Amino acid sequence: MAESKFTGGLFGYIVTYAAVLASIAFTAGLALPFALCFRERWIARNTIIDGKQLEFYGSPIVLFLRKVLFLLFGPMLIALALSLMLWILPSGDGEISVLGFALVPTLTVVVFGLFMAWLSLRMRKWIVRHTRFQGPS
Repeated sequence: MAESKFTGGLFGYIVTYAAVLASIAFTAGLALPFALCFRERWIARNTIIDGKQLEFYGSPIVLFLRKVLFLLFGPMLIALALSLMLWILPSGDGEISVLGFALVPTLTVVVFGLFMAWLSLRMRKWIVRHTRFQGPS
């Protein structure tokens, strides 16, 4: 069985992640798909599994379009959950009870957390789907 290893060094790691963070910060997140693809290419270029080099071939343009969809549907999902909570929680006189007042922010955090976990999982699946062994298939 051939060797599996990661060949990246500390300097390359620091430079890569500094470039990713700087590009995200300076563009207010617009360059996030390009930065993520840059990072994944560096990781794949420095990863060897069973003697075979990994290659990441994901397109930042496709990832950007997916990001736009997530940014559109994420707030809609959170707004839907909030409106359902506000519809369910009012007391008989039409005002939100103290319990409802406490539950709305808590449930908002829970819904947002679930959305972010789902988004992270979708991102990891996309990265794995666009990573392969280098060379002829």
